[in-house]
Amino acid sequence: MRLSNYQYDVLMQRFDKKRMNARYELDRRIAEVYEKLPEIKEIDDSIASVSVSAGRSALMGDDSELLKLDDTIKKLSDEKRMLLTENGYAPDYLEEHFECPKCNDTGFIGNEPCECFKADETELILEASNIKDIISKENFSTFNAELYSDDPEDYDRELQCTPYKNILSVYERAKSFTDNFDTEHKNLLIYGSTGLGKTFLTNCIANEILRSKHTVMYYTTFSLFDMLSKYIRSDSDYKEQSSYRDSVITCELLIIDDLGSEMSNTFTETQLYSIINERLLKGLSTVISSNLSPKNLHDRYGDRIFSRFMKDYDFIKLIGSDIRTKL
Repeated sequence: MRLSNYQYDVLMQRFDKKRMNARYELDRRIAEVYEKLPEIKEIDDSIASVSVSAGRSALMGDDSELLKLDDTIKKLSDEKRMLLTENGYAPDYLEEHFECPKCNDTGFIGNEPCECFKADETELILEASNIKDIISKENFSTFNAELYSDDPEDYDRELQCTPYKNILSVYERAKSFTDNFDTEHKNLLIYGSTGLGKTFLTNCIANEILRSKHTVMYYTTFSLFDMLSKYIRSDSDYKEQSSYRDSVITCELLIIDDLGSEMSNTFTETQLYSIINERLLKGLSTVISSNLSPKNLHDRYGDRIFSRFMKDYDFIKLIGSDIRTKL
């Protein structure tokens, strides 16, 4: 997975907060025990005292106390644990309790990311994708081809098949895209009339790519250009908006839903071309859905953008009638 610098900072701040919470809870437990069992504080004071004394003696050239220090501390610690258990406390009550004892909430074991780091990383990527909730409902396991007509009267002469036969082919092409994501660099442009399941299909793709531990960013066209305009104007948190813009360019899969629904102007066309071109140069995949036909896309965005679509995108057409009435 590819975390942006901003996302990495956010993740490490979470681990810092976990350690701070662990320290806060330990301090609270210490204060509680000291109040109820003053003799525990006396033992801790004794441990600190003998440690300082041994260190001072060692600096003066006398290592005798230092050599006995471990045994002394063990004896005092055993006494403390016995007092704790006798008074109903767990033996480790006055030790720090981390969410992850493997890495003590640092996120790393040596130089290698801990499993908890990887889990939090995946969760952060999922949160950033903007579709965390919807893909639990819209994915290949809930795909239903029966929503599409197989009636000969609905036969499409251009594609030479019924909507049902077509959606089966579309399903296979979408699955091939996700199954071969690591080995084949492809881009998809999914188009067709309103209500044919284009957004559902992009969510299916997103879910599979996220499950395979890749970064996915999902934007409706409106939310994408809204975010980019804030980045350009810097009228909000610049660092966060800059991170989002960087993620749009560097995420392993970018999904732009409902292209053509935005208000078209020089800004949107320039930004769209920049995103498409930069991602092509980096060899990163993009999936776009639109209600517009190829001809309408050409008329709306002109040769410069449309030529990129024609050269570097696989066009997938959905046909039939609005399936939302059948849900």
